[in-house]
Amino acid sequence: MRPRAPVVSLLNRLRTGFPWSTHQRLQEPHLRAVHACLRACKPDLLTRTRFVVIDTETAGLHVYTTLVNPCRDIPPLSTGIHHISDADVARAPEVEEVLFDVIRFIGDSILIGHHVQFDIRFLNKTLYQRCRCRLRHPCLDTMMLYTAVNGRLGHYTLEEVARDCQITIHGRHTAYGDAMATAAIFRMLAPRVSRAEHPVSRLIQCQRAVGQFRQL
Repeated sequence: MRPRAPVVSLLNRLRTGFPWSTHQRLQEPHLRAVHACLRACKPDLLTRTRFVVIDTETAGLHVYTTLVNPCRDIPPLSTGIHHISDADVARAPEVEEVLFDVIRFIGDSILIGHHVQFDIRFLNKTLYQRCRCRLRHPCLDTMMLYTAVNGRLGHYTLEEVARDCQITIHGRHTAYGDAMATAAIFRMLAPRVSRAEHPVSRLIQCQRAVGQFRQL
């Protein structure tokens, strides 16, 4: 029995891929390279000692001081916070063009951020849509580490933690400014909760002890 015409049409579309399907996206060299990098990543919590601080302003990614064109209008409320407008990103690269640089820079590092789960979710959503891969890196949240140090449970903003740590934020609500402040906070907090032996695993244990932090 021959398949009906609609079924044949559907099968042909499945073979060739729907417009902008994952299969078609992965034919692009830069996305294929991102996919390969993430698949090859095997982070080791006990031996990795390279840290990468990340921050996303949800209008783009920041690694090499670059904006990203989101291919849609930026809400005025969002522009009011980070001061990035549609005109600012009009000539910026799209996310596919910078993903490989971001992932290559991250490598097998441990990721650090303030409320880092938000940034990881944002990146993973983008990575899964384009490459059907996600970051598998261990993460450290400076807000969790701050809570472990001061012993007071709560939800602390970057400004609050920076002020208590006597760190000045230059360029608040820019990815670069927030990442640099987060890095300074981490450098101050980490020695206070870590140990010489297995320092990374100790940091992760500390943040798990103060909250429901899960590896993404």
